[in-house]
Amino acid sequence: MKVSLPRPQTEVKVLEGDSLQERFRALETSPVLRARTLHGLLEVSGAAAFLNHPVQSQDQDRVTLHYRTTTRLDMISQRLLQEGAPVSVINATTATHVIIAVFYGAQAFFVFDSKNKISEKNTEMKKVVKKMTSLVCSDLHLDVKEKTKSLYDCSLYIDVGSWKSPVSFDKAVEIYGSLPTLLGSKGERAVPLKVWLYPLKKLDKSSVCAALSEVSETLMHQAENILEHLRKQIRICQNLMTSQTNLTVIMWFPALKDKLIEFSELLKEYKEDLQREITEMDEVIHVKDEKVKNKLQNILARHRQSPFSAEKTNKWLENKETELKTLNDCKAADITVVKSQAELQQIIGHSQMTRVMCLTLFSPEAKDLFLATLKQHIESHNTVQNDSLLLRPVSINQKVLIDVQLFIAAKEANDDTEQTKFIAASVSGDCFQEYSVQFYHAGTIMSRNVKLGLKPDPPQIAHIQHTNVSLKLNHLLNKSTERYVVEYGVVSNDGMDNTWKQIVYPEALKELHVLSGLEQDTEYQLRYAVADNQCMSNFSWIGNFKTASAARPGQPSVKMNRDAIIVSWLKAESDEDCPVLRYMVEYKEAGLEGWSSVQTQGPECECTLTVPHSTCYRVRVSAVYENITSKPSEETPVPVDVWSIDLSVRKSSILLEVLKLQRLKKPVELMGWSDEENEVKGFLQCLPYISQLRFTQPERISCEEWEKQKRSFLLNLCLQAALTDTPGTTETNVETLLSVEEYEKCGFLLDLCSHVKDYESQTGRSVLPALQPIYQSAPAAWIIKLSERKSSILLEVLKLQTEKKPVELRDWTDEESEVKGFLQCLPYISQLRFEPNVFNRERKMSAIQYLMNLIAAGSELNTSAGENSVELFTSVCSYTSFPCNDECCDDFMYETHQCDFLLDLCSHVKDYETQTGRSVLPALQPIYQSAPAVWSIKLSERKSSILLEVLKLQTEKKPVELRDWTDEESEVKGFLQCLPYISQLRSPPSRNEYVKENDWRSKLLVLDVCLQVSFLQKEPKQTFMETLYTYITYGNCDFLLDLYSHVKDYESETGTSVFPALQPIYQSVSGVWSIDLSERKSSILLEVLKLQTEKKPVELRDWTDEESEVKGFLQCLPYISQLR
Repeated sequence: MKVSLPRPQTEVKVLEGDSLQERFRALETSPVLRARTLHGLLEVSGAAAFLNHPVQSQDQDRVTLHYRTTTRLDMISQRLLQEGAPVSVINATTATHVIIAVFYGAQAFFVFDSKNKISEKNTEMKKVVKKMTSLVCSDLHLDVKEKTKSLYDCSLYIDVGSWKSPVSFDKAVEIYGSLPTLLGSKGERAVPLKVWLYPLKKLDKSSVCAALSEVSETLMHQAENILEHLRKQIRICQNLMTSQTNLTVIMWFPALKDKLIEFSELLKEYKEDLQREITEMDEVIHVKDEKVKNKLQNILARHRQSPFSAEKTNKWLENKETELKTLNDCKAADITVVKSQAELQQIIGHSQMTRVMCLTLFSPEAKDLFLATLKQHIESHNTVQNDSLLLRPVSINQKVLIDVQLFIAAKEANDDTEQTKFIAASVSGDCFQEYSVQFYHAGTIMSRNVKLGLKPDPPQIAHIQHTNVSLKLNHLLNKSTERYVVEYGVVSNDGMDNTWKQIVYPEALKELHVLSGLEQDTEYQLRYAVADNQCMSNFSWIGNFKTASAARPGQPSVKMNRDAIIVSWLKAESDEDCPVLRYMVEYKEAGLEGWSSVQTQGPECECTLTVPHSTCYRVRVSAVYENITSKPSEETPVPVDVWSIDLSVRKSSILLEVLKLQRLKKPVELMGWSDEENEVKGFLQCLPYISQLRFTQPERISCEEWEKQKRSFLLNLCLQAALTDTPGTTETNVETLLSVEEYEKCGFLLDLCSHVKDYESQTGRSVLPALQPIYQSAPAAWIIKLSERKSSILLEVLKLQTEKKPVELRDWTDEESEVKGFLQCLPYISQLRFEPNVFNRERKMSAIQYLMNLIAAGSELNTSAGENSVELFTSVCSYTSFPCNDECCDDFMYETHQCDFLLDLCSHVKDYETQTGRSVLPALQPIYQSAPAVWSIKLSERKSSILLEVLKLQTEKKPVELRDWTDEESEVKGFLQCLPYISQLRSPPSRNEYVKENDWRSKLLVLDVCLQVSFLQKEPKQTFMETLYTYITYGNCDFLLDLYSHVKDYESETGTSVFPALQPIYQSVSGVWSIDLSERKSSILLEVLKLQTEKKPVELRDWTDEESEVKGFLQCLPYISQLR
């Protein structure tokens, strides 16, 4: 009945794939077994458990080794099948099939998985496994290098043996070598590999057929593929979320991970539902074969129409993989990804980022309609909805990926990182189309759709001038052009400058476009983009051009004199159509930023700079044309050097060594000094090698504190110089120090004297005599503020002089002790002066009061000690410009101020004499004799008696200028007494209408004086008239006519005859009579002409056509020699 045939055969191979189909194929399972295994109706173990091994991860390397060996084939005899079984046997059993053959043997699967998530390719591992299969058991030894390449775990699925999986690689090799012995010497431990069944109902037929299912093998493969595909997609979702590559991106966008999780859960739920349907169908497969086949076809058709179809789910996963890859690529390219419009606006509005290129990505936060469709499909129990047939994921085509790579490439090629920023934006909104490039310039959107793949040809330069160029810009093929966006910038020595400037030309149809506002003789870089209403191209390749240069002058030469620097240069060789208008000379201090400039009047090639020689300067020259200025010439240094040292960092001994090496003395600029005695003494040794000492004020110190520190240091230096008292060096050193205090030399020397006196008091040493040469030579005049310094210090200083010098008081005090102290200084003073602002009213009265205090103190001293201190006071004040320096006399108002000062002083002296009974004014006579040259007075403010007192002190007559007066009769008579002491009577020149009015009032005063003269005796009358005559000759014909009219009126009012006393004046006047007949009566002119002893010309300045006046003037003609 049974036939047993030996079938010894061993086959070893490496599986190329890892899919479920590949595993079923390796086990040689039938479609029915596949279906039952997939649906969970069969339990698998041994080598068949390989079907349940986890699917390979994307980041995992795997090599699978399949070992198969067969021993025998057992089957029933052919005769039994041909004769058939009795009907009673067939009907008596519930069995449906009979076993007709069994194939015995064993199988083993060795699955080698990498231990690391990311490793090298599995090519090397395959080589090791294949080498392992080629060796016999005794030769299974791998070298060390091969072992290091085989760091893999091995999962073992085998039909015989009791090993627990997984095992190490070495253990797997050991098991593989023992496989031939595991079945036993006679194959007694072999297991069935394949079983053939035959339906009992067919035993009555003569033919033997293989057991086949009524369900076609094609449909079963399709069902298997669907389930396998769903399982693979679930695994892909897991890999995308757990991959080390995507970890950072998933953390950036948690919403992306949530969508992957939701998609995976929906796939699992759908897979379970589909698997349950197929299982329910398979359970009744033996009942109605044709109906099962139709039902399975319906399930497969419904799946293909559902949103879970492979096409749609693959597309969704591909999109997510693309999104993750895009984000990873941005991360790898160091591209900032912003997730909100606020972040985007912050970058766009950054003050230093002029240009921003923004790649708009997907928004993970946006609602995914496809996921919503999947969820709806499951909730409707896998019923296909009409609208779900249309809804499918939007495909991210290959062009989008190319655009992303173009964006990344553009970012990598960007060499202007300070001004151009490449970013990506994952922001939802109507203005943010996915996977487009937006371009911002200076915070403004220039284009929402930049096509980086479109690049116009480089710009063409048509014409170049000094400050502009003409550009020919190109169109794109098959593209409309509405505008050009042009960017340009200056090329520096190390490449492109930091700033790209932008200009938009809206008139795209123009052939040439002018780029203006450029610098002459400058190299620029230029690029442009073409834009229309839909998109903008990428910028073209950069083109370079250089603007035309204007001829520049030659390097200047420098000559120095005492007060200026003379700069000369060779002229610029300019074109005739563009001549040089003038030159600009620039100069600056060496090492400092910024240039000062002056311009010549014309194209002359020489200029004089009045700059101080105490600072080092550099000069250069530029030619100025009509619209441009040339580049500067080569710079020429002015040979003046200054040594600079910070004594808080370096020792003065270092400076001393440097100064000893120089041939000529040079200035030294000092910083960070200290009053430490050793440092002061050390720096003192440097002074003989210094031409001038300078100081630099620190930034964090007030001017007052800095001046105090500087003054203290200089005083200590002078003290140490006096203490050393080396012959010939003390005076030189102090003179060097005094050069620092050029504008406050007096104050410094006074402070030095006080400083030395304090030192002498503290130590008992005599130091001041060593400084006597300094005080004898400087200054020309002593300036002092007695409100701040004691007069005793000034006295000490003055005693050191060999000759008297002026003293100028800038301020004073009325304290009695100080007044008497200053009185002791007078024997050592040549002149006593005040500052120019002493004429201000408050200062003037204070100064006069101080002088009165000196006079009073001197007067008291004369009485008690018999010394003539008042005369000593008078001697220091008796100079022409008293009370100020001669330089003040240049002021045209000085004489007026001087007169007021002296008159006020006289008034105070008279008051003092009245109060004390002492006679002081005669002692002051030398002061009033020396000044002023002309007395100026306002009789409206002062009594004429004060003027009389002053005039009496003079040894000779001087002119008097009347600035104002009064018509009061007593003052007129009082002023009449001054006439004998006046050489000439004047009035100020008429400069405006107000002064002209004053002129008329002054004439009335003189007219009144003339009336008073007529009452004097004959002898003084003649003298007074001579003085008045000086004023009259200063006047004109109008005055004489007014005087005649005034006298006639007076005679009419009083009946007194006055005019005969004045008749000689009219007879002696020479020249031409000038009259305005529109203002005066011709009868007055007639009366005056009758007084003449001879005819004189008459000049008419104006007249009237009134008949009576014409007839009146006709009577004057007999007394006129000529009418003009």
